[in-house]
Amino acid sequence: MNIALDAMGGDYAPVEIVAGAVKAARKFDLKISLVGLPDVIEAELEKYDTAGLELPVVAASQVIQMDEKPAQAVRAKPDSSMVVAARMVKKGDAQAFVSAGSTGAIMTASILHIGRMSGVLRPPLIGVFPTLSGFCHILDLGANADVKPENLQQFAVMGSIYSEFVFGVKNPIVKILSNGEEAGKGSQLVIDATAILMQTPEINFQGNIESKQVVNGQANVIVTDGFTGNIFLKTAESTAGMISKILREELTSGPINKLGAWLAGSGLRNVRARLDDSQYGGAVLLGLKGLAIVAHGSATADAMAHVLRSAKQAIEQDVPAKIALSTQALSKKGQG
Repeated sequence: MNIALDAMGGDYAPVEIVAGAVKAARKFDLKISLVGLPDVIEAELEKYDTAGLELPVVAASQVIQMDEKPAQAVRAKPDSSMVVAARMVKKGDAQAFVSAGSTGAIMTASILHIGRMSGVLRPPLIGVFPTLSGFCHILDLGANADVKPENLQQFAVMGSIYSEFVFGVKNPIVKILSNGEEAGKGSQLVIDATAILMQTPEINFQGNIESKQVVNGQANVIVTDGFTGNIFLKTAESTAGMISKILREELTSGPINKLGAWLAGSGLRNVRARLDDSQYGGAVLLGLKGLAIVAHGSATADAMAHVLRSAKQAIEQDVPAKIALSTQALSKKGQG
């Protein structure tokens, strides 16, 4: 098993990326190819005891920056760390490509150089969202702004497979994001997709879910179009960030509040841990011939180690092969 890691992608690259790779290689017994500028990567590796660890450096002379136009940058920089890492998966030199760089560039490089598997109409981006009962998976988080009902059907099947085999959720409950939980509520896309999802025996579909119900853990897999999913995720993230900032401001605003914060220290740490989705790994672009995983741009070493762990689990469960079988079955039914 080998994971191609873009060592140059992310807000804190290569420092945190390399540190996360060292941690993951040691803790999870992984071979991780660090792709990027050799001198820069090797300088970071020298900070650690890497004896016995498989951390080969794969040279790439170019770096795609966060502010570059994704499609243009991927084509203009064929020797970028992202493209080289994606090509490693295509060639079979690695089983997964991981990056904390530009999401758009990662998706473009993955689709162009790893490729969609046969039968998959639109590769969706799936990610983990914390809930009161643990977590759920949401897709699409932004790969496909405009979709058709049959796309959502494939999303539901792929999401169920990922939830079950990578995260161990048995018979995951699938719902579709809408503006009301009642049957018949929602846009025409939601209504039409619901009709198809109800006739999809491969999944445990249980109707609509409102955004306010997501946090209650009423579903394991939630499907939506990429436009809606991306807005939902960014709104939730910014709201959580706002609440966290308000708490910090109020709990440090005076001696009495500071004392209260100190007394409630363990509880506050538990709250922070429950809201931290980095422990679940990154967002995965499903439906490709290999695995492509998008880490958060601000990923720290710990977060990157979790992403690499989730990549290992997806490789071990051969998620692409399971998705290929399911989507082929759907295609045959559609043709029939």
